[in-house]
Amino acid sequence: MFLRFILFLSMVLIFSHFRAQLSEINSIKTKYVNWLTGENINYNSPYINTRYNSFRNTGVQALDLSQYNFVNPGNLWDFTIDADKNEFFNLTEKSLIRLVFLYKIKGSVSSPNPDYNTVALKDNILKIFKYIEDKGVSATTNFQYELLADNEEIVTSHYGIALRSSAYATAVLLMKDELKAVGKFNHHMGALNGITKFLAPEFPYFNFTYPGYNSDVIRASIQQRFCYVLAQEDSESSRINNMNHLKSFINNALLIANGWADCIKPDFITFHHRGAYSNTYGIDALHQASILNMMLKNSSYELITTSQQNLKKAILNYRTFSKDFTMPQGLAGRFPFTTSSYNTLRPALAYLYISDPVGNEDAGKEFQRLWNISINANNRLIRDNIVSINVIHSLGGMQNIADLLNTGLNPAAEISSGHFGFPYAGLSVHKFNGWQVSVKGTSKHVWHFENGASENRLGAYTSAGAMEILTQGNPFLVSDVSLLYNGWDWSHVPGTTVANVPYHILAGYAMRQMNGKNFLAHANIDKMNGVFAMDYKDYNSQTGMTALKSYFFFGDKILCLGSDIKDIGGSYPIHTTLFQTLISSPSNTSLVNGATVSGNDYTLNTNGGGLWATDSKGNGYVIPNNNYNNNPITIKRSTQTAPNQANNGNTTGDFLKAFMGHGTAPLASTYQYAVHLQGGASTENLLNNFSSFFSVLQQNTQAHVALYVPESTYNYVIWNAGATFNYDVLEKSDKPAVIMTQKSDNNTKLKISLTNSSLGLLGNDESYTYSQINNVASRFHRVPQSETVTVRISGLWEIDVPNPNVSLQVAGGSTEVSFTTKNGFTEQVSLKQQQTLSASPAAKQNIYQVYPNPTTGLVYISTIDKTPISNKIDIFNSNGKNVEKEVISHMEGNSAKIDLKNLPSGIYFITINNELIKILKK
Repeated sequence: MFLRFILFLSMVLIFSHFRAQLSEINSIKTKYVNWLTGENINYNSPYINTRYNSFRNTGVQALDLSQYNFVNPGNLWDFTIDADKNEFFNLTEKSLIRLVFLYKIKGSVSSPNPDYNTVALKDNILKIFKYIEDKGVSATTNFQYELLADNEEIVTSHYGIALRSSAYATAVLLMKDELKAVGKFNHHMGALNGITKFLAPEFPYFNFTYPGYNSDVIRASIQQRFCYVLAQEDSESSRINNMNHLKSFINNALLIANGWADCIKPDFITFHHRGAYSNTYGIDALHQASILNMMLKNSSYELITTSQQNLKKAILNYRTFSKDFTMPQGLAGRFPFTTSSYNTLRPALAYLYISDPVGNEDAGKEFQRLWNISINANNRLIRDNIVSINVIHSLGGMQNIADLLNTGLNPAAEISSGHFGFPYAGLSVHKFNGWQVSVKGTSKHVWHFENGASENRLGAYTSAGAMEILTQGNPFLVSDVSLLYNGWDWSHVPGTTVANVPYHILAGYAMRQMNGKNFLAHANIDKMNGVFAMDYKDYNSQTGMTALKSYFFFGDKILCLGSDIKDIGGSYPIHTTLFQTLISSPSNTSLVNGATVSGNDYTLNTNGGGLWATDSKGNGYVIPNNNYNNNPITIKRSTQTAPNQANNGNTTGDFLKAFMGHGTAPLASTYQYAVHLQGGASTENLLNNFSSFFSVLQQNTQAHVALYVPESTYNYVIWNAGATFNYDVLEKSDKPAVIMTQKSDNNTKLKISLTNSSLGLLGNDESYTYSQINNVASRFHRVPQSETVTVRISGLWEIDVPNPNVSLQVAGGSTEVSFTTKNGFTEQVSLKQQQTLSASPAAKQNIYQVYPNPTTGLVYISTIDKTPISNKIDIFNSNGKNVEKEVISHMEGNSAKIDLKNLPSGIYFITINNELIKILKK
């Protein structure tokens, strides 16, 4: 009887637990459905009303279904055919979901929605569902995904049905009761399960082996699966398991991804297609994840803390690499003109805040800062993007934004100054005075560019050291930003040293390729000033064109160096482009050596340096007169004609351009120039007093070494680990690296930062193509490894401000500092000169005289006041081991003679008369 009672009680508890879980899922469903349809929103808010009217207008426009033959649907869809897949996309995204919202949104009490829950509208919606069924969409449809089983990642094929079904999934969820009433709910749930089957717990090829996941899946498929699980009946035994699995999937997807896997990298850049993608895929993935995080918050399905924090850091990362709403084109993948991504991502900040107002207060403040930038941008955010492929702009979302705006939170401060490296993007960002400069590179870890059939066809030089300066212009770039690039010369991207190839050749260059070079570094000191350096190789060059390039960022000035520029056997001239900027109007002028130039018919051809000029936005450029600048220089204001990004038609525009020529097939060309942000006429001062700002100490295949004079900061780009130096404290490094040093306090203190040029993903002799990485899990998901770089600096130093990744030891009269590096991040440590080696309480009172110290062997110690020295002495090494037996000592009266010749170099401690004396054995 007792056992039966225990069994009964257990069954009751299990049943109660299941009922509680189902109740929780239903609560989440209600929360999400209300969020989608704007239930209980405040229509008194002008933002809500504007948003509501936009939903109404797009819904009314979608009422016209005359293009579809519902009586005779015709042939079944074949999702390998563009026309069929596009009909599905257009039907679900531009008709079905818009009509569903028109049907489900109530409107305000004072002005109700006349189409809300109307029979005629419901019948039209059901007619569309029937049409979808008649066209063959069912549980057995081939929705065209491909499985890369070896890396356990689903990759949707180019047909993309699984990525473009969020409108369909949302419509199934919202129309559940209506579909059930006509007996069609199970059919469409079966289709939706088929679309999202790779997110089901029974799917055999995914076992959470690797952290992170495909950005496409995060931005689209997770939302679809979420709709499926929420729409399931309580009676379905799989519902709870499906929800638990989906939660685990989201948690895993938001972990830091190793190797080249999506989505969030160690530098919190978003990845897709094995490279940095901060627009489109990145913002949509983060946006959708922020919605799901908000929906699951404060439930038993809440995401783990790590995933929530990674999501937040990745979203807030945009403020670091964006100027207002605009991010560098180097993060834009094959969409070079889609750069106002931070504007589109703004609601995610609101969703973070609403989900946790205390823990995510910083996200709320950042939203407030962005809201104050542009009324025009705010209006676009409220009006536009009513329905997108992942349904991220709902009426409930607009209420979240309105609630945040009503909190009265003070806006966050802009990050107006600082230097930031994003190693997984190959990107460095320098901010000063609210301005922003970015430089983008490529390596054996970072691919160079991406294009599509009609996108970015000529963008091959995106990562060839491209420098983008954002100092002027609207903070919000509208969708027609591409018009600003009409006539853009794709072979003269500012900052690059590349071949001036014809456009038809450039358009045929291979995309997403690593160049086999290991050196790509993003260094900083105190996170304020920094260095970008790259051993550049043009992957698409038939003759293997290469260049060593470095950029030194200090405040509003940038020093740019190039050496060993080679293109042996090349057929096209190699140019280093200083700038190319739009001439926005006939009144726009620029300066060349103090002379004002205007119009679009000006050309200056000269040789050598001793030149300064400004671009059409007022940024200054200086080419000093020295042996590194024996190059022809061209400055030109002209009307340019060039292909559009699709390479299917020409565009024309007026541009100001400047470049240095290195000739055809150079063997070892060089250059030096500097940039003065918004320098204007004062740029002349930089030319006339160049040595007061920068001193180039070395510029060759061994290293680029430059001193920034005003702050006494030495900057070493060490290409060859065999190089030695005697300019400052640095003597050598055992590996290629970027090292920055700065002394203070009468040279008694030293800051030293080191950046390893490698991410720690590949060995020195490893290099792979995109496909070789993509198809082998051990490479694709490669875990970054720590690597120690040891540098030798002159003098005796000890750690002042500890860094757990930095250690040191004395080596003769020098100090060896070891930096444990990973992921291409900078490690910095503060050192101080060692105190006088004989320092001890007694020694400081002049009781002892110690010489020589440091010593190569013999040490003499005597007491100044003639106090006898005890016959008992102890000698310890720096590890505390007594080594007295290994030395020869002799005491007589107030003197001692100690021979350390049998001991290795290092620091030793001698105890005499209960006092401690420190000795350095060289």
